[in-house]
Amino acid sequence: MAKANKIPAFIQVLLAIVLVVALNFLASNFFQRFDLTKEGRFSLTDSTKQLLEEIDEPITFKVYLEGEFPAGMKRLRDATRDMLEEFRSYAGNNIQYEFIDPLDVEDEDKQAVFEQLIKKGLRPERLIEQKEGYSEKMFFPGALSIFRGRELPVDLLEEQLGTDPLTVINNSIGLLEFKLANVLQKALLNQRQQIAFTTGNGELAPQLVEGIASEMGPYFEMVRYNMDNADIIPKKYDLLVVAKPTIPFTELQKFKIDQYVMNGGKILWMIDQMGAELDSLRNAESAFMALPRNLNLEDLLFKYGVRINDNLIQDRSCNPIPIPTSIDAAGNATQFRPFEWFYYPILMPGDQEHPISKNLGPVSGEFVSTIDTIRTENIKKNILLTSSPNSKLQHHPVRVDLNIIRQKINPELFKKGRQPVAVSLEGTFESVFKNRLAFETIQVIDSLERVERREESLPTKMVVVADGDIIKNE
Repeated sequence: MAKANKIPAFIQVLLAIVLVVALNFLASNFFQRFDLTKEGRFSLTDSTKQLLEEIDEPITFKVYLEGEFPAGMKRLRDATRDMLEEFRSYAGNNIQYEFIDPLDVEDEDKQAVFEQLIKKGLRPERLIEQKEGYSEKMFFPGALSIFRGRELPVDLLEEQLGTDPLTVINNSIGLLEFKLANVLQKALLNQRQQIAFTTGNGELAPQLVEGIASEMGPYFEMVRYNMDNADIIPKKYDLLVVAKPTIPFTELQKFKIDQYVMNGGKILWMIDQMGAELDSLRNAESAFMALPRNLNLEDLLFKYGVRINDNLIQDRSCNPIPIPTSIDAAGNATQFRPFEWFYYPILMPGDQEHPISKNLGPVSGEFVSTIDTIRTENIKKNILLTSSPNSKLQHHPVRVDLNIIRQKINPELFKKGRQPVAVSLEGTFESVFKNRLAFETIQVIDSLERVERREESLPTKMVVVADGDIIKNE
């Protein structure tokens, strides 16, 4: 009987070693992360891919997540490395990175290093360890992007007050693409685009949107456009922001907005359909009637594909408001207690495939209405924000009463499901003024300068949010 051919043991070991080396070589040269999650959480958006493919000079990331950390921070570190590797798969060697331990210096140099990182914009955090007694150490969960000698910081840890550590890490990992791509776009920006906030219709005052303006300032030039100007809205504005108007729009103002859209202008609408303010509860009854604002925008938005309803959402997933529980002799509140306020819903991301809502965290709302989408040709609609599944609707007329915080809640009434509150519209829009201009309006329009009347728009986009306070400072 012939002997079976056997491979000597040392050759098997050698083959295994060669195979491992070959696999590591292939992995290092052909990085590809396969996304097996249902919602595509770890797949790059098309806008990020396009941004990376347009990079033609090296950009370096210095990531300060090296060192001894708990398991959660190690996950964030590894996810950051994976994300940067995926960036490299589209940008090649134009994306460079290194992971640095800022504590890996002599003790006498640590303070100087910390001060330098803080000066560069990185936010320090304290890590508490209780293995052998109590100890604290400072770390910097962030990175610096370096391009053409310019350093820009990016926070990688997305902390939220009252959120458990596991959720914090998961949210931080989910926002990595946005944060790293965001700082890339900021570094590559040569000429800032212009964003115009409308005025003249009782919109939010500049000091009430200072927070968002400071965040957007490094990327865009922020200007204000008065709707009563004797001219059309300039095409040079890359985005028009309509932030919580309270005064009805005239037909001429609507025509200006409509023609801005027809010429490819983009708009961010933030509309309070119902007149409801927390300060209105400061009366003897601790209640008020919320009525529609009647902004004269209904036909415009309807033509573009949405309708903001005359209602208010109550949601069991909500933010609290402070209520005084103790008053001194002078009538001043000395102690406060937070109570759940169903009119301040915690909004949830809608379409997980859309770049705006993908990996988006919870968003605070105040006196929010619902949005219906209207069947319109050539317009793609995406739901960006919704209420929670435990929501309830109050239709006009709405009585807002502070005493609901003292009432026993019937969960059966909060089963309206997730209600749309923010929608994106993309495509070619038809003018609301097509075949409907009055002779008097035409005369006024003809007096405007540089009017190019169109009845169908160039391809463009807009976002409609049924909450005017969503952009307001806290």
